[in-house]
Amino acid sequence: MSTVTPFAVLALIGAVSGAVTAWLLLRRDRPAEVLTPSAPPEPVPEEVAARLLADDHAARLAALASFAGFADGDPTRRQECVGEILAGFRYEWPDPPAWQAELWRLLVPRLRPGSPRFWPGMDLELDRLVLHAVDLRGCEVRDARFHAVRFAGDAHFGEAVFTGLVSFEGSCFARHAFFAGARFETGADFENATFTGTADFAGVTACGPTWFDAARFSARTDFTSATFGDEVSFEATRFAGRTLFSGSRFAAGALFTRARFSGHADFTAVTAGGFDFTGAQVRTDARVVRTWPPGWAPGEPEPQRWAELRAE
Repeated sequence: MSTVTPFAVLALIGAVSGAVTAWLLLRRDRPAEVLTPSAPPEPVPEEVAARLLADDHAARLAALASFAGFADGDPTRRQECVGEILAGFRYEWPDPPAWQAELWRLLVPRLRPGSPRFWPGMDLELDRLVLHAVDLRGCEVRDARFHAVRFAGDAHFGEAVFTGLVSFEGSCFARHAFFAGARFETGADFENATFTGTADFAGVTACGPTWFDAARFSARTDFTSATFGDEVSFEATRFAGRTLFSGSRFAAGALFTRARFSGHADFTAVTAGGFDFTGAQVRTDARVVRTWPPGWAPGEPEPQRWAELRAE
């Protein structure tokens, strides 16, 4: 039968005591863990839920307003409420501009910081719609999708902040598009977008990758003093009017491969991690002034009155 010596007992006690002391010290430095069961969100009142399906224009709008007021006090229902309001843009009511104006009046105050009803972290999804009189100036949203949208009137996004991913892929701005001072914190996608009127991106900040591949700019295009913190691509983009990039900063590469410039182009004082104009073309029969980044200049005109930009 084995025996345990007093010395072994003391050593065991010391080891256990040291382990307990270390555990207590670790627990002391950690915040208290309180396990509280999460309460389910309050259900939408039945009368509000019923009116959300009403066939009457006024009843549906009143239900949305009631739901928004309900969500003001219950953050767990806010994104659901935003989804209901956005679904309203798909209703085929008479006079779509007037109906959409009512929806924007409900939604915009909840997207604008500084408003007493501001809801942070909301996502927007408005794909394949015709939108009238969009005015999201100064608003803040997380992810935003405007795929294949036709903006029938002026579209205002000046000073807006997008904290997540934003996409206008395949959208058409039938009038003017104002993004001056907007901030894209994650990434922005304008691939295959069409800008019929002025495209104002002066002073925008894009922290993530940004794409304008195959976009069409038909009138004045202004990226003056824009700041791009990651890769930017204008591959196969068409610039038909006055194009301004003066004072812009590209922290990484600026890709303009196979782009076309028909009018005035100003790249004065532009800085970039690198430019690539490989295959880009410039119309040579237009009486305009152009300033290219250092190291790039048009070559000899081709028979079609286009000259390729080449590295000097």
